[in-house]
Amino acid sequence: MEIRVVEKEHDVLRLELPRGEETLLIPLVEMLQAEEKVVEARYYLGHPLLDRPTLYLKTKGEKPQQVLKRVLKDLSDVYSDALATFDKKAEKIRS
Repeated sequence: MEIRVVEKEHDVLRLELPRGEETLLIPLVEMLQAEEKVVEARYYLGHPLLDRPTLYLKTKGEKPQQVLKRVLKDLSDVYSDALATFDKKAEKIRS
């Protein structure tokens, strides 16, 4: 996945993601907004054929890159747990 850094300051990070990856943005922004150090987290989709989805993150007291890494790890853990639960239930159904 090619992620392009559009803006990077001490408290602001703006990234462009490849087209077709916007489904990641909804849970990511929800989890970012729940973080104490996040002042603002939002995404912009723009025109579906011309623009790339953009993530905007503003923080206070912590670098936005650190917050984003932590939240992405948490999001990965949530989906890993969901996959493991699904596999267990699917195995019971097969038996």
